Amino acid sequence: MAAASDQPAGAYTIVMRDDGARQWAYKGKPVYTYQADQKPGDRAGDNFKDVWHIIKE
Repeated sequence: MAAASDQPAGAYTIVMRDDGARQWAYKGKPVYTYQADQKPGDRAGDNFKDVWHIIKE
């Protein structure tokens, strides 16, 4: 989630969720984390159920 003080930068923006929370987005798509990824570089969530993908710049 994005804090009230967070500001968009480049392709990273902030979108408003239906519940009013601010969420980070990349190129207009919401960004999520995968619970099995515990540290930087973990990629267990990539291509999960052929839906979820890592961010590639």
